[in-house]
Amino acid sequence: MAGVIKILFGVSDTEECRKAIPTIIKLFAKRSEIEVTLLHVTPETIVLAESGIVDYASLEHIQEEESNEILQEFAKVFNTKGISCKKILKNGNPVDIVLEIAEQYDLLVIGASESSMLHRIFNSHQNSFVNSSPIPVLVAK
Repeated sequence: MAGVIKILFGVSDTEECRKAIPTIIKLFAKRSEIEVTLLHVTPETIVLAESGIVDYASLEHIQEEESNEILQEFAKVFNTKGISCKKILKNGNPVDIVLEIAEQYDLLVIGASESSMLHRIFNSHQNSFVNSSPIPVLVAK
């Protein structure tokens, strides 16, 4: 009997990530030996305030609440299909964080980038994941 398939799904508040959910469900929902971990990475907060007075704790708290809401949203969809999820929230560079923990998993799932050339140049981490990942990567549309 095969062991548990550990899937790391890098989630963000984007339609690309939401579109990846049905693919994961279609491929893995019927398997009992699946373990899905949802990972959301918030970038480091850098604030330049003219007054010099910034409440970093408040900003981080708001960002953490938003991140937890994203994780809950994704977990809820999987839970309705009988797939339980672990949730991880990290702070830092998304590519670095994902690649740092990827070796603990069997498969990395990311949402496909939008087709817009500007989006691909400035916002896509997809190529970094695919080229640098120590594990197989599923780019879901």
